[in-house]
Amino acid sequence: MGTSVEMSSRIRRYTITMAFRTACFISMILVEGPFRWVLFAAAVLLPYIAVVVANQANQRGRSGQLSPVPPVDNLQITTGEQFEVIAGSTTSDTSERRDKRVA
Repeated sequence: MGTSVEMSSRIRRYTITMAFRTACFISMILVEGPFRWVLFAAAVLLPYIAVVVANQANQRGRSGQLSPVPPVDNLQITTGEQFEVIAGSTTSDTSERRDKRVA
């Protein structure tokens, strides 16, 4: 469904709900007794209901199932750059400093 069609549908649902709310307010003036409070409660709750209904996405055209996704080759975990190993002995900087202090 196109965006403009969906938007017009939402506006139509919101307008209908708010028109019903206006009818509740007008009827509340004309009616007496406990039904007046029912109309008042409906008029108070309808803006919330109108927004929820108007913002509800249209689910009619969509199925509830997900489409299958083809498998992806397994990714290899790497450590970053590859270093060349050089054979031989090493000395750390701290051991060289210790040797200089002793001498």
